[in-house]
Amino acid sequence: MKNEIAIASAFFASSCFSFAEIVLTESLSVEGFADMSYSRTEDDSAAADQTENSHSLDQVEITFLLDFDAVTAQIDLQWEDGTGYSVDQAFTSYSPSNGIVITVGRYDSMLGFEASEPTGLFQYSGAYSSDTEIFIDNDVSYSEIITPETNSGLKVSYETDTDFFAISLQDGAFFGDGRLGSDTESDALVNLVAQLTGSVAPELSAYAVEAAYAKDLGNGFNAFVGAVFETTEVGSGANDFEIESAAINAFTSYEIGAWLFVGEYTMTVHDVSTVGELEIDSFLMMANCSYSDRASITGRVSHVDADDILEATKFTLAHNYAFTNNLLLVAEISAVDYEFEGGADGETLEGALELLFTF
Repeated sequence: MKNEIAIASAFFASSCFSFAEIVLTESLSVEGFADMSYSRTEDDSAAADQTENSHSLDQVEITFLLDFDAVTAQIDLQWEDGTGYSVDQAFTSYSPSNGIVITVGRYDSMLGFEASEPTGLFQYSGAYSSDTEIFIDNDVSYSEIITPETNSGLKVSYETDTDFFAISLQDGAFFGDGRLGSDTESDALVNLVAQLTGSVAPELSAYAVEAAYAKDLGNGFNAFVGAVFETTEVGSGANDFEIESAAINAFTSYEIGAWLFVGEYTMTVHDVSTVGELEIDSFLMMANCSYSDRASITGRVSHVDADDILEATKFTLAHNYAFTNNLLLVAEISAVDYEFEGGADGETLEGALELLFTF
C-alpha cells in the first residue's frame, strides 16, 4: 500500500493525515483504511446526455507489517466494491547493508506520481481517469494501460539521503500476470486481443523490467525518472503474436512553505505485432496548498492523447479537511473535455465526496 505520494521513497510529501499504526507485538503491527464515497456525473455527449449517481463503500484494506531487523515483510489484504477480496501486495524485503534493499513478492510499480491507494492522493480521482475513458467493453480503460500497477517479481534498490535507484524483474507490467515466463490468462488481455485480432482466450508468456531513479536536488526540488519494458507472447491458435509495451515516466516537484507544485509527463507505447502501435501521451500539472494544519486545496490539469482514438483534458479542484489524524473528508469537482475519433465528443462534469478512515 502506498501511503506516501509517488515512489515509496522519503523524497516526496504525503497527504495531510496519517496512519496510526497498531502495534500487536515487537515484530508485528497492523494499519489500514476504509474508503467511502458519493459521486455524481453529468455527461453532455454528442450521443446522449445522462446523469449518474453512485454511493458505496469503495475499498477496505488491512496491512500487516512484520519487522525482524534486517528482514521485513508486508501483506495487504483488501476488499473492493465490484471485485471482492484479494491480496494487493505481499512481499519480503532484506537489507544486507546500509541503503541496499532486496524485495521479493508482489509489489506496486514505482512509476507515476500519483499513488495507487486513496490514502496517498490529494484528490478523489486519478489524473488520467474519468467516466468517459472506457476502452473496451467496460473492462479496459486507458488509465490502466498508461503506467503499471501491481506485479510480482524481484527488486533491488539503493537509497541514500538524496538518491534512490531501483531495478525490478517482473512477471509482467500491463498484460502479464503470472509466474515469470509462464502461460496464464489476463482479463485485460483477453478483451484487448478480442477487439484487435478476433482471438479468444489467449495464453500468454510475459516478463518485464522496470527501473527508476529519484534525486533530492535541494532547495525544495525533487526529480524522478523511470521506465518499464514488457514483452508478452500471445498464443491464440494459428494467430500467435507479440505485444511489446514500454512506458517512460518523469516528474518533478517543488515544495516551498505550504505549497507543493508537480509536473509529470508519461509516454506509453503498446506495439501489437499483427496490428500496429498504440501510443498514449499523458501529462499533469498540480498545485497544492496546505493553508492550515487540517486543510488543503488542490488544483490539477491533466491530459491524455491516445493516438487518433481519444483526446481528453481534465480540470480538477479538490479540498481536503482532516477532522482528526484518522478521518479525512475530500470534496472534488472535475470537468472533462473529451473527443473520440468516432465522433462521441462531449463534456463531463464529475463531483464527489469521499470519507477516508485510517487506523
